[in-house]
Amino acid sequence: METVTISMKSWIFLLCLFLFTHPAGAEQDYGVKGKPEFYFYPTHTQIVLEKAEKTVYVDVISKSSSHPRLFIDLFPAVLLFPQEEEVKVGDKWEREVEDRFVQGVYLEQESDSVVKVVLDLASPDCTYDIFSEDPRRLVIDVRGKDLIAELLKKKASSSSSLFAAQARGEEGTKEEVYEKDAISSLLLRQKEEEKVYKIVLDPGHGGKDPGATGPSGLKEKDVVLAVAKELDRLLKEEPGVKVYLTRRDDRFISLTQRTEMANQLGGDIFISIHANSAPSKEASGVETFFNSRYSYGEGAEAVAASENVSLGSEDVSEEAKTIFWDLIQDRYRNESNDLSHLVQEELSDTTGLENRGVKSAPFYVLRGAAMPAILVEIGFLSNPWEERKLKGEDFRKKIALGIFKGLKAYFENSI
Repeated sequence: METVTISMKSWIFLLCLFLFTHPAGAEQDYGVKGKPEFYFYPTHTQIVLEKAEKTVYVDVISKSSSHPRLFIDLFPAVLLFPQEEEVKVGDKWEREVEDRFVQGVYLEQESDSVVKVVLDLASPDCTYDIFSEDPRRLVIDVRGKDLIAELLKKKASSSSSLFAAQARGEEGTKEEVYEKDAISSLLLRQKEEEKVYKIVLDPGHGGKDPGATGPSGLKEKDVVLAVAKELDRLLKEEPGVKVYLTRRDDRFISLTQRTEMANQLGGDIFISIHANSAPSKEASGVETFFNSRYSYGEGAEAVAASENVSLGSEDVSEEAKTIFWDLIQDRYRNESNDLSHLVQEELSDTTGLENRGVKSAPFYVLRGAAMPAILVEIGFLSNPWEERKLKGEDFRKKIALGIFKGLKAYFENSI
């Protein structure tokens, strides 16, 4: 049986259909470019549609075992093709994609003022996000299922019997013990198949989320992206290392999606790069964090609060998330601690900035990472002197070099 889920935007869309008719000159005012842009990433496929600013959309996901599809209706909208030919109802543009997430895409002029976009998904497990930072561009991200979320759901559904057995003083079955250690077993199989170190770099913030802003207007999202790209360049020169970035341009990515990407890639190290801010302009220096359930170290709680945002609603209770996140990061607590100290020491020595030490706090962006994970604060944008330093390309290279040296020392100590 086919399952159809309709978003709340459906009611807005139906209201638009009721209130509006196809206006004169719609080709100029409500045009939708007939050929979308495609971007292919290891963790998702992105489709970008150019549309009119006043065009609205409604999305419907239709999932069946054999042919899952995502339908998006745009209104008011008229397809535009490069040949500037007149478009009639029923005209269509198609493209076969056939990657891990999307099999094909087509756009059709469904009526005088409605353009239908259809994505043939590769699997019923595919999920999607639709957003529009620019009112003239509609961005569709299609990705596979989140490994951590699936294990969380499985854990939540099976935990009651395991906890009941523990309450009775029983050890539980072999299956229950394996369930408790599901992530470690899965990651062990992944590591046995891999011959290179996979490092996932996460430039913080992006898009609609600028992060901290300095006195002269320098934005955290821009500084950390530049540092991440330089660190990417340094790491790629090393043999046996593969580097991924959670973003390579100015786009918004939620905190859960960042670690989801790292997990799907089978990363060995996750490094989230940020710039600090404080009420006092005198605050200065660099500091490195690893995840813990509680905050340890001066200012750790404040830094975590500034970097964390709402996780959003999911089909997993907050209690189950907390328990399972702790199980995940407990496995890597020692490695994350070691990595934090090595990176912190090299970063402070290389940049000459004050060494504020290694601290721990509950960071959402680190919690879901099934690997050693750290968050690096590369300086204070709220400090005018450090903001000037962070503007300079040479100093950004020093920051990247410091993190690189710490990573290299960590891998050398691990061998």
